[in-house]
Amino acid sequence: MEHKRFFVYVRPQPRIVALVPVHALSNPNGTFMTVQLAKSSNGADSDVKVKIGIELVERMLQYFSPLDMEAVYGCAGILDYQADTYIYLITRCQSLCDLGALTARGAGKPISRVTQVISLSLTDSIFDASAYRRMPGAMHDDVLQGEMDPYGMQNPCIQMTQFLGNGAFYFSPFFDITRTMQSQRLRAVLADDPEIYDPDPKFQWNNNMLQVFTEHRMNICGPKERQVFDTAGYAVSLIQGCASVFYAGGMGNSRGAELAVYLISRSSSMRSGMRFLTRGVDDEGGVANEVETEVIMTTRSLTLSHVQVRGSIPVFWTQDGIQIGSHKVSITRSTKATLPATKRHFSDLLNRYKRVNVVNLLKIHYASTDFGGLGAADPGMAAHGAGSSEADLGRFYNMLVNSMGLPKSLVSYNAFDYNTEVRGGHFERVNSLIDQIHPLLADFKYYLEDNESGNALCLQYGVQRTNCIDCLDRTNVVQSVISRSIFSDFLQQNNIVSRGTIPAVIDGLGRLWGDNGNAISRLYTGTGALKADVTTSGKSGWAGFLSDASKSISRLMQNSFQDKGKQSVIDLLLASGDSGLYCRPVSLYDPYESEIKAALEAELPKISRKDSIQVMLCTYNLHGSPYRGEPLGTWLTMPQDKRPDFIAIGFQEVVNLDVQSVISADTTNRRVWEQVLTSEINAQYKEAMGNRADGEYALVSSEQLVGVALLFFAHDTIIPRIHNVQMAKCKTGLAGMTGNKGCVAMQLMLDDTSICIVAAHLAAGATNVAERNSDFHTIRTGTRFRRGKPIDDNDYVFWLGDLNYRIDLPNDQTRRLISQREIQSLMMYDQLSTQMAAGKVFRGYMEPEVLFPPTYKFDPGTSNYDTSEKMRVPSWTDRIMYRGKNVKVLAYYRDEICFSDHKPVLAMMNFNVISIDKEQKRQILRKLYARRHEAEKLAPKEQKLIDWDAASVSESISPSSNGKLELPAPSSDSYVWWDNDGLANKGPGAVNSRNGQLLQPGTSLINPFSGARSTVNIIQSGGPSSFGISANQPSTTKQYQQPNVLDDPFADNGANISWEPILPT
Repeated sequence: MEHKRFFVYVRPQPRIVALVPVHALSNPNGTFMTVQLAKSSNGADSDVKVKIGIELVERMLQYFSPLDMEAVYGCAGILDYQADTYIYLITRCQSLCDLGALTARGAGKPISRVTQVISLSLTDSIFDASAYRRMPGAMHDDVLQGEMDPYGMQNPCIQMTQFLGNGAFYFSPFFDITRTMQSQRLRAVLADDPEIYDPDPKFQWNNNMLQVFTEHRMNICGPKERQVFDTAGYAVSLIQGCASVFYAGGMGNSRGAELAVYLISRSSSMRSGMRFLTRGVDDEGGVANEVETEVIMTTRSLTLSHVQVRGSIPVFWTQDGIQIGSHKVSITRSTKATLPATKRHFSDLLNRYKRVNVVNLLKIHYASTDFGGLGAADPGMAAHGAGSSEADLGRFYNMLVNSMGLPKSLVSYNAFDYNTEVRGGHFERVNSLIDQIHPLLADFKYYLEDNESGNALCLQYGVQRTNCIDCLDRTNVVQSVISRSIFSDFLQQNNIVSRGTIPAVIDGLGRLWGDNGNAISRLYTGTGALKADVTTSGKSGWAGFLSDASKSISRLMQNSFQDKGKQSVIDLLLASGDSGLYCRPVSLYDPYESEIKAALEAELPKISRKDSIQVMLCTYNLHGSPYRGEPLGTWLTMPQDKRPDFIAIGFQEVVNLDVQSVISADTTNRRVWEQVLTSEINAQYKEAMGNRADGEYALVSSEQLVGVALLFFAHDTIIPRIHNVQMAKCKTGLAGMTGNKGCVAMQLMLDDTSICIVAAHLAAGATNVAERNSDFHTIRTGTRFRRGKPIDDNDYVFWLGDLNYRIDLPNDQTRRLISQREIQSLMMYDQLSTQMAAGKVFRGYMEPEVLFPPTYKFDPGTSNYDTSEKMRVPSWTDRIMYRGKNVKVLAYYRDEICFSDHKPVLAMMNFNVISIDKEQKRQILRKLYARRHEAEKLAPKEQKLIDWDAASVSESISPSSNGKLELPAPSSDSYVWWDNDGLANKGPGAVNSRNGQLLQPGTSLINPFSGARSTVNIIQSGGPSSFGISANQPSTTKQYQQPNVLDDPFADNGANISWEPILPT
């Protein structure tokens, strides 16, 4: 089956890129898609708005010019990068196989591998030429992708286009490749609207890039338009992973083949990255290197599909890249803080596959390791911190699976120490694992379909989830053995192929798994899989040993020197990590947005609930002092009436801000404080609540930028409601080059309310107010979260920091007012208050009323203001700022702990969070847009650009009494037929033939059918004088040309001027 292909057309002003289906050029009713930036996307810091249009070839293509390049295979999506927006087009692909090649119905399901992608700017044509040079058959086809174009500029998207064209991405223009066969079948039966193309966002790797097209399909298009859009295939869904085929019988291809075996692996896009940079689980339940592998066997009459999954251990853990002689891991969250994410992960698996059997291949030892049970609140105690072994990680995993409290009929757990069992080359011992899980394999079954009728004969009711430390080599071997067991049993029990063909099928299946292991390993490590010979044949020898040694060395080099660059590209593609620093969010220009948003806001109270949340916030400059066991006193004392739901503590100078600390980024002090504060917070909680204390606080997340650190603790009752936790850092020291000043910011979702917490340290110096203001704005605009979301784009924002604003008074006067408790008098000279009043910083923010004395600077370890030689002026450098609706301040105070040269400042606040029923919200949105489409159908026809079916005609063309049309008089030197007043553009002395009045000098007329922009520009700019034409001289008018009945909808040509076209008689 041939691919859907498109010619690329462009329009220079305004810049528009068009994809024209090849067949549409010969179709009188053919349509094509246009993509352009909306005018509202101006500005480097604003969101990018993209317009999608569907136009008739016969009417609109005349305004475009074709790019001299081969037809493309579709659009991979749109991304913004370095203040420009690019559309990515698939220019080359390799046809691999067709899942429907052997089926009786012959349904075409081709799969292709992407081998080349180009990017075109939506604002500039400068890279169009380089796109042509990279096309097949072009003069410079051997030039590397992304090299200099004829203007001497390099396309900034070279890394992204190379990544998309590296041979690891696959697509199909005719079926949903993101879903398994069983998922496609069930969706066709159970979906509300099976005609709507609905790819799985977990496995659609360009989900972020296609966001604009998804919104256009679901919101702007009506049912018929959506079907036309999907059939055309403009937007292409990509999966990353592996796709391969083996034919049994015949000539090694689909012709004459008795049986075909396909293997499709889909890598998850939820938490993707390189080996030592992406481990474990995230707050959404996504795990690193999660892959769904489906093996499909087809004959002329039957199709069988079996699915397995792999994925990193769903625990918060990390591992250093270079370890000689050991493989130590660090578990970074306690059991209670980890459990919600583990539950989300298994919830997703259960929703997809109904039942899960865990096959854990990590090392097993039987020495007692005390994880503190479910109540362990200290991640350092949870698994001995950085000293944890692979076996400790496996035991921690087992404990979490048991802690979920799910019946074994839903989630079962099997441990198999692979390395110990196969030591000495005894790989056949893996069969003992198959014997162990065989009852589950038989119970879970597989998906079976009758090719003639299309009926499902059997469904798969569970999945094997296999993991090792990397989910690569050991995992691939075990999955291949499981797969061969399933298909061997099926072929022997069902007489669908000859007995002599079965061994060849099983051997071919082993080769497919070998290819799969290499493909997945290259994605995660940059090299092929180890033990590939074991996967293929079940045996290993010296050749395999030497190959594995070579690959191990290559992995070390890849991990050390190339992984960070690859990770950056992945983060940009998936809108994760630090990608927000380099790109702006891209969304659809929706003409109904304000109308729909207002209607949705009115409906939200019906499908949402509010909950009151109490928080404790603290900022403390530690003056670089490590904790040495000092008592913390009343610092973190809690109220007795209600406990805080979460506690955020921002530290400054957690290490000395010297050169060595800036370079080494030592985290030892922060790790100590994590343990100390976890214990202290829980002790204070139990003391305040007494017998009413239920549960504990756990460290959810922490991060550090040199001296700035942010620690976030939450009560275990609120942890399950926290998700999408993201950390970001922004340097402001030495113009953004060093992290001695800057911030650590955290964004999280609590139910459906977004919260951002910023721990900041601004420029020091009594007179450096401008520098502090600059640091604030750098942090506010430069700190970005996923999809480029800035700090202020959250429902609630809290700043905790040593903001370093001082008091502009002499030292003696300041100290005298402090002794007299004249707080309000001092605040009149507070730099932060005066800067906020002038609107220079923290616009839209508030600070609770300050009723405590200045918090800086003290003699270390005392409550005496500075008595050193410098005698610094006491000031309120430590502040807490907030913004958000209906925030209630319960307390704002400083504590008197004598640990640093600062005093800690704390605030207790209360605000509401909202939980929305997402399914009902989606249904409401669909109904609102459906009503909008119905309203458009019923709208008056004269609202259309040109309504050829209109019953009424122009005022100038009306039927006479004898039924014939009375046409207006032809134009003359003093009269033009298209103007309502009959005014001709002839300068002084021109006469209005309708009312006999003289034309004023310099009057300019408009032909409503003309595409010229100059006339409109004259009117909008205030007359001819802006073009250098004197008002006292007759203007020069171009000779009238034949009007174009089809007005150009893309040109800014006076759309606000009313006119009516001539209708055909």
